Amino acid sequence: MKALRYISVVRAALPRLLPLMRDQRVPQWLKAGTVVGAVLIISPLDLFGDIPILGILDDVTLLAILATVFVNVATKMLQQTVDPPMRVVAPTQLPGADK
Repeated sequence: MKALRYISVVRAALPRLLPLMRDQRVPQWLKAGTVVGAVLIISPLDLFGDIPILGILDDVTLLAILATVFVNVATKMLQQTVDPPMRVVAPTQLPGADK
């Protein structure tokens, strides 16, 4: 049951991956770290390279985890950078109100 839940989380994260990579508000270090992580996962140095099924399965699993973590971290960072709430000022505090 946990595997199905994890698959649904990954399926929800994947469509948001490219738009977040293109978003200028997401820090460059987060994008670069994700790309470097993906390159290291796909590289020929593999944890289970000699075992046919596990060699592919571990790459796919690690890429899915990396994509999900990137989407979650980038989304939280974007939520924190939302413009601060507007403050209410009295009409006497407005510029030009003393005229």
